[in-house]
Amino acid sequence: MAREKVGALVILLFSAAYGLLARNIPLSFLSQQEVFTARTMPYGLAVIGIVLAFFILVLPTVDPEGKKSLSETTKGMDWSTAIQLVILMLIFGLIMKWLGFILSSILFLLGGFWVLGERRIKLMLFSALLLVAVLWFIMAFLLGVYLAPGEIFYLLGVL
Repeated sequence: MAREKVGALVILLFSAAYGLLARNIPLSFLSQQEVFTARTMPYGLAVIGIVLAFFILVLPTVDPEGKKSLSETTKGMDWSTAIQLVILMLIFGLIMKWLGFILSSILFLLGGFWVLGERRIKLMLFSALLLVAVLWFIMAFLLGVYLAPGEIFYLLGVL
């Protein structure tokens, strides 16, 4: 099995699970009849992931070294970095309700940059702040999606 086939299989399974779990995203009464809801992007991403992974799995692969086993194919992959990023994603999902989209996204990006080997603090902060600000603007103003500020701000009495 070629290395890209292993990755495609993982993406296919992840995208299918992501699409199925997107059905559990609650919709407010007013947004149930809207064209674009909180479920639209997850559904779209799941479909794109499934289609692309399917094509990678189905289309032939040129393997100059001949057929290899799964263990030979995955040998040399940086599993520790992948596991650290998955743990970061889980933490991001857990803290988003409490810290809100902006703070949790900035922390997630900073952690991701660090795990991937970036050590320039100014570049990390600038990139994370700019990316989160652009995403927040697109979601809040262009798409009209309400992003809650986070429970911690209500508990502290800020909002």
